[in-house]
Amino acid sequence: MEVDSKDTLNGKPKVTARLMGRLKLNGMYDIKGSLSGNSSFLIHKNDVTGTDIPAFSMDMRQSQLRFVSTIQLNNGKEIKSMLEADFEGANNTSQFRLRHAWIKYDHWTVGQTWSNFGDSSLWPAPLLDWDGPTGMVLSRRIQIRYTANFKENGHTAFEISAEYMEPRRLYDYTLNPNYGVDYAPSRAPDAVAGIRYAFDNGGFMKLAGLYRSVAYDSKNISAGATDFDFASQNGGGVTAITSIFFRKKSGLVNNLQAQWTIGKGISDYFLAIGGSGLDGFANSDFTGKLNLLPVHAGFISYERYLNKKFHSMVMASYNHFYEGANTQAGWDRMTNYQFTLNASYDFLDCLTIGVEPQIGYKQLQYDDGSTQGANAVRINFGMLFNF
Repeated sequence: MEVDSKDTLNGKPKVTARLMGRLKLNGMYDIKGSLSGNSSFLIHKNDVTGTDIPAFSMDMRQSQLRFVSTIQLNNGKEIKSMLEADFEGANNTSQFRLRHAWIKYDHWTVGQTWSNFGDSSLWPAPLLDWDGPTGMVLSRRIQIRYTANFKENGHTAFEISAEYMEPRRLYDYTLNPNYGVDYAPSRAPDAVAGIRYAFDNGGFMKLAGLYRSVAYDSKNISAGATDFDFASQNGGGVTAITSIFFRKKSGLVNNLQAQWTIGKGISDYFLAIGGSGLDGFANSDFTGKLNLLPVHAGFISYERYLNKKFHSMVMASYNHFYEGANTQAGWDRMTNYQFTLNASYDFLDCLTIGVEPQIGYKQLQYDDGSTQGANAVRINFGMLFNF
């Protein structure tokens, strides 16, 4: 639904506003593993003891409403804005939840939207599981961002931003006051810088770097301290991204996407893992030190159109956390693998149905070198209707 103001400026309606929506049905059948109750295939939560909990469920909680507007200004420029929410509230209650809320003017973006450490155009398009690949970096952040091309109308742009995590997620390291680590508010935003090259056909390549100071309260119990003091650990990482389109003579377009990330204390920036306490753990020596975990992760996907309505996709992803020894993690290394197939059919331009088998494997390696792991198998099915 679109409304244009009657008055014009710069040859355009002075105000243009649109209301859009998405209805998304999620269907899940867990054949193997212990991920029942999770609307996404969060393989890092799988029980490595091999417990299987077969289950079936459906929900509509990822349905969205989006309001966008464009306002023309006297200087010939315009302000764009977006407000978007869904029903993915806390504790599976279908509460209304804010996703995006931003304005864009010239080179500036202010508000909550996708982090600069990642890219809003990176997404395996037909994927039904909207928590995405387990090794994908993509998160929403409150931010102030500046974006500009090195040359006017050039292909290469730089992006600089100061970012802060969503208020719903106070921290992403695991608290353990009994070992001297407790929550403390951050005293500085995260800093992100990226370089992005855009191809003429809509594809791109991007390299982005992140620096963050992870704040916490520390108490050196081993030295007899009785009070917590503010402390921080330096974290950060680098991510490399590409999306390449292959246009066929028939007019159909296939898409290859890939991302690889390495860093320390950056789990909060991962789409599927964020909020799981994997930034770091308290050291076991009771010194009140937070050990940030190093990680490397990635994914690759390929979508192929067989005809104008039927398309398929294959995707593989992983993440690997290490240096958990001598901390409260309980393990030294954790590796998660995910493999996804998708087959989708576009009944209409606004209506798509699909089925999506997923296979995952979680493995923990302990201080003594022993390992423990378990598989998970799920079949997703769903419907997406845009209005």
